[in-house]
Amino acid sequence: MVERRFSARVEIARGPGEVFDWVADYRNASLALEGVSRWRPLTGRTRGPGARFEVSMEVLGVPLENVLVLDLWDRPRAIGWRSESGLVPQTGRWRFEPCDEGTAVSLTIAYRPPGGALGSLVLARADDLVRGRLRHALERMKVTIEAGDGAG
Repeated sequence: MVERRFSARVEIARGPGEVFDWVADYRNASLALEGVSRWRPLTGRTRGPGARFEVSMEVLGVPLENVLVLDLWDRPRAIGWRSESGLVPQTGRWRFEPCDEGTAVSLTIAYRPPGGALGSLVLARADDLVRGRLRHALERMKVTIEAGDGAG
């Protein structure tokens, strides 16, 4: 099965540590990520490698449930995850790099469509939606962080 990969990038007028900490706060996930209705910790651990989350999102009207586990935690440079369960296996990476304007933030998400060729054909329709959601997520995050808003 062919993996689908999408990336988006934005510059935020704040330092890498501040941006990293905002992204690292799971309560901010639904503020930035369109379509995410739940991002709930499964244990008391909410930060660092091994932290696990129950995530619910909707794509093309189809609810998708996943358990995601953090597998990369390099403050203030990167946060990563992989799916532990769910219909659509996925991985994701946040990268935070100093730049002239503050922090260059990139978000990359990769997933493998289920159901062979048919699943790939159906989810190919979602590609533009996923790309748009990534761009919108980073733009919303930029506005929110620069305004000093968020969970905290």
